[in-house]
Amino acid sequence: MCDTEHACLGDEREVWPKRLIFVGKEHSNQLQLKLSADIEHPFDYISLSHCWGTPTPEEKERFCTTSANYDERLRGFGYDSLPKVFQDAITVTRELNKQYLWIDALCIIQGDDNDWKEEGTRMEEVYSSAYCTIASSSASGWNDGFLSRTQDFSQSQGVSSDQKIIDDFRELVDQGQLHTRAWVLQERALSRRTIYFTAQQTYWECAHGVRCENFSKIRCPTTRAYLLDPQFPTRLLNSGYRTTASFVQELITDYSRRDLTHPEKDKVVAFSSIAERIRRALVTEVRYGVFHCFLPRLLLWKRAGMENDRISYDDDRVPSWSWMLFNGKIDFLTELDLKIPRNQSLSFDNTERGINIEVRQFEDCYTRERDGEHIIFTNTKKVEVTKKVEVMKEVEVGILYFDTGSAAEVESRNCVVIAMSQDDDKDDPNKEYYILAVQRTSGEEEYERLGVGRVRAGYVSKESTSGKLL
Repeated sequence: MCDTEHACLGDEREVWPKRLIFVGKEHSNQLQLKLSADIEHPFDYISLSHCWGTPTPEEKERFCTTSANYDERLRGFGYDSLPKVFQDAITVTRELNKQYLWIDALCIIQGDDNDWKEEGTRMEEVYSSAYCTIASSSASGWNDGFLSRTQDFSQSQGVSSDQKIIDDFRELVDQGQLHTRAWVLQERALSRRTIYFTAQQTYWECAHGVRCENFSKIRCPTTRAYLLDPQFPTRLLNSGYRTTASFVQELITDYSRRDLTHPEKDKVVAFSSIAERIRRALVTEVRYGVFHCFLPRLLLWKRAGMENDRISYDDDRVPSWSWMLFNGKIDFLTELDLKIPRNQSLSFDNTERGINIEVRQFEDCYTRERDGEHIIFTNTKKVEVTKKVEVMKEVEVGILYFDTGSAAEVESRNCVVIAMSQDDDKDDPNKEYYILAVQRTSGEEEYERLGVGRVRAGYVSKESTSGKLL
């Protein structure tokens, strides 16, 4: 029905992956790795979204395409030489009457950094050009098949309520192990159509929603409706600035909660295709997961747990202001509409890593850690009279969230005013500023981010100096 009545596939595709697996006919043991340039165009192919699990070095050597076995696989190899999850994907591809299948472990030369750099950045084309994507939701690793079930959906008694159907999909798909993988976020967003194979039933997802095996349709929340867009993220363009900004924030927080086996290699690249799609649609610039059109909002990220691990990138290329520098969950300080101060010169500079900033000073305040947070207090204490006894009480004027959880005296900190709430009066000294805490580096007028927070405007200097945030 989707082929004939929907426009999910769009226009005829003009881009194909560099390599594909020729699956041949039903029950055939013969497979072949083929260069798409050698295949008569146009043609359809299926892509696989799967969990690698924890394969042993021996399994990687046996199952993956490497420089050592590349030529051999171009000549052909056996169906029975592959793990169960790949065999099941081949079976489904054949049942869909398609002859070509893309699997990352087989179609990208593993251990070849140059091939990985070339192919890893082409995921946008791989998934968006596929006839559909097979999602092995019930398989936790290569040796788990996904066509066997622990419970047959057809044997369930009674008619499921709408809420039960939604809850099942959320549990089996959205919260399933496959969707704990960071790579799968962009695989889902970029795929035009996806078939989810779960332990209980199969789901079909396309631009028109999600269908269950009994053909009941699941109502999608707004966020998922944007992800189901076959021309992602075109549906966002008519949704307005605030909705689009909130969606991008949700996307980033979702991504930060997903797992990467090698974050130092994959943190940036596993988000690159989805970021590139958004960049083109919004006609903006993106650097390290931060879009220029939402720059103030997206700089106001904070760690969601007590501490995030800083990723040791090989070339130290990821700047301190990017959420991609850390491996762990993040949230954003606010989703409210923000008012940008008139004298704020916040912008990307002409290098890859720098942001132009105006640096101010904290004034008449100090910080102290409390329950994992760093509370900013004014130096002037408030006098309260209780039962004729005068008590000096500390007055809270703000809060800081340090990226690494380390405490420091706020008097020694510089800060950058990012924004204030739309509701605040610009002349009110008690209005709240959203700020970054920064410190100078060894470079002239260069700073690095330490954390993020809120503070009353009266405790930040009016004077500022220009600098670069790296």
